[in-house]
Amino acid sequence: MNKKGLVSLIAGFICIMAALAFLINNIMESQQAENASESIIHELNRQMDVANAVVSEDFPTDNPDRIMPEMMVDDLGYIGILSVPELDLELPVLGDFDYDALQITPCLYSGTVYQNNMVIGAHNYDAHFGRIGNLHIGATVIFTDTERHSFQYEVVNAESLKPNQNEELTQKQHENDWNLTMFTCNYSGTERVTIRCALKK
Repeated sequence: MNKKGLVSLIAGFICIMAALAFLINNIMESQQAENASESIIHELNRQMDVANAVVSEDFPTDNPDRIMPEMMVDDLGYIGILSVPELDLELPVLGDFDYDALQITPCLYSGTVYQNNMVIGAHNYDAHFGRIGNLHIGATVIFTDTERHSFQYEVVNAESLKPNQNEELTQKQHENDWNLTMFTCNYSGTERVTIRCALKK
């Protein structure tokens, strides 16, 4: 083998090892995120039970401008629990968007559940939003706030947005376009996988 061929072989091997290391690291981080989410949800449910929260179906229309109540876990304020049965996901949602916190939990990006404009972002771990692009139209998504008000949605649209398309991500063209948005970056970081959901009637 000539020198050029040897260099190409070594370069190829390095690329393969780098890709393998990235994959292993992503799997490990996903598992850590899954474990953290389970622990946080357990604590949130415990606090909700202690608070004796009562479900009120007409609450959102009574006071849509109300700030979403939070419960503290490990000095972080969580606004509720997001469930996606089709993907077997149950995840806590942090009340502030924090890039460090994304390693352990989805975060509220903008809006509120009561104003029907909530946008939630999460990492692309399989244990978080890495599989939301596989959701079928009509799939159920449930958000439960810390007072156990439950909001049931169905997936109505999926789209890809660029990282700088913040207005398109958070603003509706028409009032009934969507009531909840979930998004995550693709693995290359060049696009946001964006899932739109509407309240079930």
